[in-house]
Amino acid sequence: MRYTQLIRRSMAAIVMALLVVPLGVSAETLERIESSGTFTIGFVPDQQPFSSAADGGAKGYSIELCQKIAEATKAKLGLSNMEVKYTSTSVKAGLGMVANGQLDLLCGAVTDTLERRKQVAFSIPIFNGGMGALLRTDAPPDLIRVIQGKEATTGPKWRATVRGGLADHTYAVHAGTTTEEWVLKQIAGLRVTATVVTVDEHAKGVAMVADKEASAYFADRPILLAYKQQSKDADELMVADRYFTYEPIALASARNDDDFRLVVDTTLSNLYRSDAFAELYGGYFGKPSDITQALFKAFARQ
Repeated sequence: MRYTQLIRRSMAAIVMALLVVPLGVSAETLERIESSGTFTIGFVPDQQPFSSAADGGAKGYSIELCQKIAEATKAKLGLSNMEVKYTSTSVKAGLGMVANGQLDLLCGAVTDTLERRKQVAFSIPIFNGGMGALLRTDAPPDLIRVIQGKEATTGPKWRATVRGGLADHTYAVHAGTTTEEWVLKQIAGLRVTATVVTVDEHAKGVAMVADKEASAYFADRPILLAYKQQSKDADELMVADRYFTYEPIALASARNDDDFRLVVDTTLSNLYRSDAFAELYGGYFGKPSDITQALFKAFARQ
């Protein structure tokens, strides 16, 4: 009898332990912030205009959104002295830091994908992004035409002419991004003879094109526009008008944490429906069109 009781008690203890263990480290974001008095924002320093380093902190479009979420969290928890801490990281490392509870939010130009959702959760979209290409203005005409979505040569647009326009070039991509995956897949699918090199900073990719070490650099188009504008070789560079992909950019937070995710999405939704959003958005990307404003209102939750 004693043995049976012991087994039952052991089983009960195991069940209780399983019930109290969170499904992931992430399920305690608000509790962690309240306990530590610190809201930790992770940012990618070379993703301007979305995020960049500034005076020991960070700045950019995504950073401003995350700061508003931090303010909403502070008010919700009643933390009069909550500190906002900024941690510089990469997209890949940052996603891991969100997953293990080292970061409360990852703020930058982070694409929301199903594969990444296995590791973290994402907010409603903060930008309708996509991949573009940066080239030199004196790049081979066939390459420019193909990158722009036109025929490599005059005449029918055959698969072979597309391959010919893209072949025998070096392309630079940022390591660990969805862009790297896309470029490698496209080159393999078209059976193009080309070299793909990875860089760990956008500035390096842009510099490779400027110095003729690469024929094109592929990255998020808004980021390419920002880097071209500030480059000393701006007059010799061009960003293709074309978007190769359309990707939702969002803020990454911990999985299995509906309470914190609700704070995030509520803050963004309220902002998107306000008059203040057009001014914030316009400070980084120019005045939003009526279509853009309607899109963000569609992103917002009631």
